Amino acid sequence: MLTERRFDSYSLTVNLRRPEQEQGHKTAAVPLSFWRNLNTEKRVFLPDFLKSSLGQTLLLTAFLPEDHQDESAENLQELARRCLQEIIPSDELKNPPLVQFDELFGSPIFEFGGQVLDANLQGGIDVQPHVLVFLFRGELPSEKFVDSYQEFIDLFYYRNKVLSAYQETRTLYRKTYESYIDLERQVKSFKQHVDSSKQEVTDQTRRSGLTQAQLENLKQVLKELAALDLDYARLLRNYKHCRNTISINTKNYEVTLAAILQTLQTQKYEIQPQELNFFREFCDRTSPYFQTRISDELNYFVEGSSLADKAIASIRGIVEIEQTQRDRTREQQNQKLQDEIQAWGVAIGTGAIIASTSGLMFEEPRIFPLPENGGGISHPFAIALFASVAGAIVGWSGTKFLIWLSRRKGFPFR
Repeated sequence: MLTERRFDSYSLTVNLRRPEQEQGHKTAAVPLSFWRNLNTEKRVFLPDFLKSSLGQTLLLTAFLPEDHQDESAENLQELARRCLQEIIPSDELKNPPLVQFDELFGSPIFEFGGQVLDANLQGGIDVQPHVLVFLFRGELPSEKFVDSYQEFIDLFYYRNKVLSAYQETRTLYRKTYESYIDLERQVKSFKQHVDSSKQEVTDQTRRSGLTQAQLENLKQVLKELAALDLDYARLLRNYKHCRNTISINTKNYEVTLAAILQTLQTQKYEIQPQELNFFREFCDRTSPYFQTRISDELNYFVEGSSLADKAIASIRGIVEIEQTQRDRTREQQNQKLQDEIQAWGVAIGTGAIIASTSGLMFEEPRIFPLPENGGGISHPFAIALFASVAGAIVGWSGTKFLIWLSRRKGFPFR
């Protein structure tokens, strides 16, 4: 028994052998029920027992009895299924289906399960156990496999990382789809709210803009949309991360296949690239299908992000324009009030100064010489009253003119 940890995964190798001869006679073939005794009802070699987060590949190897060694892989399918039934003896777990079979190093190999089933959006994700049954016809296939054993372990690592990443995208797909529906519903609600607001406002309301209640409602919608968009962006980011993980590990898978070929050729084995076609199915068809499907789904979901961005931009535009108009109106009103206060302050001050001469109303009238008739009479109070009114008017007009002039030239009036 050998346990090896590599990267973020580990492998367990159990090698059981018995002497080829006992008491001078050839040892009888080991019955298939031997595997049942190893696994038992607890299914210790299967994913439910191990709780592996990155998936699992179970590889069963055995030498074929002499009476089966000349049979083709197609004729040995039933034998491979019986091996599978023995390693999964429980009736609670349905045996995974046969996915493919072929020849590897001149010996039959069978693949069962290992598929990600996600038939509907509501149900859970069903990942079938992945079991390989490799039946040696002789010593040479076994030697080739043993000499490239580490590369095969790496191959299974990368395969299961691809599958676990794709499995995660199935969960992300459901969450992203639900988030997309929420975004779409919120955007529709915003549009209906704007349309109803347009119908409800009167001519006077149109001139004065949105009410404070409508403005606060828009701000609340903006907060909700921004929160939804942030969560949506996080889901899309994780989605893209899984797609990148699948792409990277698919390349690693292809490199490892080439490494198996190179390792065996370096050890002087006669081996051709097509002998590994059994494993090329995964990187040539299965993984590209995963990547294409994820890309198509991302293209669909990206529209949801664009929809939310446009809605948020629209709400912000409405709120900013409305706020700017309100600030400008308030500023104009304040400025007008300040102008009036300044003008009347100067006028009142001027009038107060002149009015201080009101005591002259009790003075005696004064005679002023006139060029036409040689003289005239004028009361001092009349002179003071006239001067007060004239001074106030001149002071108010002069102040207004100076304010206008300073504004025109861009200088504040103090």
